[in-house]
Amino acid sequence: MDTYDLVVIGAGPAGQAAAELAAHVGRRAIIVEQNRPGGVVTTTGGAPTKTLREAARYLTGFGEAEVYGVRPSIPQDVALPIVVARTQEVRDRLQSIVARRLAALGIGYLQGAARIRPDGVVLVALPDGGERELRGRAVLVATGSRPAHPLGIPFDDPDVFDTDRIFTLDRLPTHAAIVGGGPVGIEFATVFAALGVPVTVVSGAERLLPSMDAELTELLADDLSGRGVRLVLGTGAESIARVDGRLTVTLSTGGALETDIVLFAAGREPNSEGLGLDEVGAQLDGRGRVVVDRYFRTTAPGVYAAGDIVRPALASTAMQQGRAAACHACGLLIGVAVDQAASSAVYGLPEVAGVGLTEEQARQAEIPYVVGRCNLADTARGTIAGRGGRLKLIFRADDRKLLGVHCIGDIASETIGLGHVVIAMSGTIELLLTLGLNMPTYSAAYHDAAIDGLSHLAEALGLAARADGAGEPGDAPVLAVA
Repeated sequence: MDTYDLVVIGAGPAGQAAAELAAHVGRRAIIVEQNRPGGVVTTTGGAPTKTLREAARYLTGFGEAEVYGVRPSIPQDVALPIVVARTQEVRDRLQSIVARRLAALGIGYLQGAARIRPDGVVLVALPDGGERELRGRAVLVATGSRPAHPLGIPFDDPDVFDTDRIFTLDRLPTHAAIVGGGPVGIEFATVFAALGVPVTVVSGAERLLPSMDAELTELLADDLSGRGVRLVLGTGAESIARVDGRLTVTLSTGGALETDIVLFAAGREPNSEGLGLDEVGAQLDGRGRVVVDRYFRTTAPGVYAAGDIVRPALASTAMQQGRAAACHACGLLIGVAVDQAASSAVYGLPEVAGVGLTEEQARQAEIPYVVGRCNLADTARGTIAGRGGRLKLIFRADDRKLLGVHCIGDIASETIGLGHVVIAMSGTIELLLTLGLNMPTYSAAYHDAAIDGLSHLAEALGLAARADGAGEPGDAPVLAVA
């Protein structure tokens, strides 16, 4: 039996980050994974989806015709193999990079299916039918999640895909229906649209991306509609069946939709089965997710959990959770705080990203707030690129601390990074004006958005002073200023 300081089950972002931190501080670690290194991020998740987007955008000139008046004309049967090959190349390369990183740090990697026995030993079923036993001073479960397969959806039909199997698509359909108005659904909708495939997005929510800022998701909906993507909101998919050789999606409102293929992109389920968690005393919630404390300890002694098996989150958050668990599991004096600011990014065309409170959340919490905006098309960088979009800042009206940053446009996922740092520092809106940001960049939009917000605040304070005759310069407006 091999003994390790940390046995990690799952090679995704949480497991990889935990094992690497343990190795860096001299602990002996091993990862057990059924598939390839890197987890979902390198196989069917973040990286492959974004590669599809980049390849489709490059080959088709999606969004460039408005700027330059021309658009490359590449036949679909030529474009698809190139897109697929590029996606596979990136996937293989990233998996190889992860494998090399683990090997360079002396982290063991064992392919197989792991199960924790009641005595704490991790039993690994190997692909050749053999078994191996691992004992860890601590065990981290980071097995991630998988696409949800609700009843009534015939996933055995070759033209009904989940978000994993969609990468096996070997032909472009005449029409694609996407069930789900979340990040993955939007990303694939833009990929299909770029490749010239008519798309219909069906979502039970009343708007796209319901957890993100409503103002920006409305702009996204307008952009998608303008590019021919049909949006059917406020209705779910009751069932999918074949009728006269075509797929028919029956909607909860009673309507029906005929299509060539269906991509079901609504929800994910934690991979918590078959790990022996119940046998060792690890508590699961009603959704099958592992219950943990602030140190990511489960209710089972010596067993930790991080990533999607705890709660759905971005890969960056899963990595933070994995490092925090590793610090505690390895008995380190240092600790890794997990960022509590809600962050999200949707890599469509255009991108939508946000961190911190949305305007709806600030209003619901009855926080006096102010909004500052900058249209990216009016910036030097946006003018050069011929791109539009919007940067939106939300800050408190009383102490002017930045509460939220939201952006739609080119590299929105990177543009919000500056605001993320200010929020983490509990910085004020004025801090953004003290930074000599490079020009022309999208980041320079923070200056204009900050000035816009401060001007609204000053106007509101002036109105308040005139209304009661006793306003002071430091008084905050009672109502939100948008």
